[in-house]
Amino acid sequence: MLSKIFLTLLVISVFACNRIPAQSHLQTDTASNNYDKVLSDREKQASEKQNDSLGDFITRIDFKIKTDNLTDFEDGFIPWVELEHPDKDLKKLIDKGEKVIRDKKVTLIIDYPLSKECKFELTSSNGFTREALVKKISDKYHQIYQEEESTATVKTVPVKERTTLYNRNQTDGKYGIWGHDLADLALDHIMVYKSANGDILLSLDIDS
Repeated sequence: MLSKIFLTLLVISVFACNRIPAQSHLQTDTASNNYDKVLSDREKQASEKQNDSLGDFITRIDFKIKTDNLTDFEDGFIPWVELEHPDKDLKKLIDKGEKVIRDKKVTLIIDYPLSKECKFELTSSNGFTREALVKKISDKYHQIYQEEESTATVKTVPVKERTTLYNRNQTDGKYGIWGHDLADLALDHIMVYKSANGDILLSLDIDS
């Protein structure tokens, strides 16, 4: 987790990392100065994003991972879950079996770091626990990144080949992913809303 902590601090020092639909398409790392400014603007707007249009706020679902690293986490808990490989975190997730949503169907909204917001219907006959939500959200992010790569004509520049740009270049696939690899992303918390027509909507707060 030390690498994750370093990465988080490094990125936060440049950007206020949350989520925002992208507005333009800078697709390679050849214009890094311009791309860095675009990313900075997007991240700033993301931190100011409002969810009022989603409906009535119901609850916030937080995640706490038990850790022995008291130097960086004085209370003994890491407040996020890795999304690329969550299994290790899930073993130490506090209250992972608690049923935090009793509804059998919810709509998951994913818009970070995507140019095009997408929604997925999640179903469960018994409602959703913290652990179940993490697994389903991780699965959807894997699906998004795989579909993006398979539909993009401008491919992701491999990390080892990135020269002037540290962040992931924007690709032009189904979702228009920009700024971050899946390995950068961690789930901080979920905001749950109820829409005017009764749908349960999940808005994610993603750290990067």
